[in-house]
Amino acid sequence: MPRPTTRIKLEEGVTEVAMIAQQETEIAELARRSRSRFAIKEGEETRRWT
Repeated sequence: MPRPTTRIKLEEGVTEVAMIAQQETEIAELARRSRSRFAIKEGEETRRWT
């Protein structure tokens, strides 16, 4: 059985990794939405010129 301090450090590490993963997911979603909006705007520009 790990010592209490080791276990706490491991738990903190797992929590930190989970938080980073959540942030990466949120960033990826924001980037996806931004690309989607850009594609829509780009399509509007194309329609305007044709």
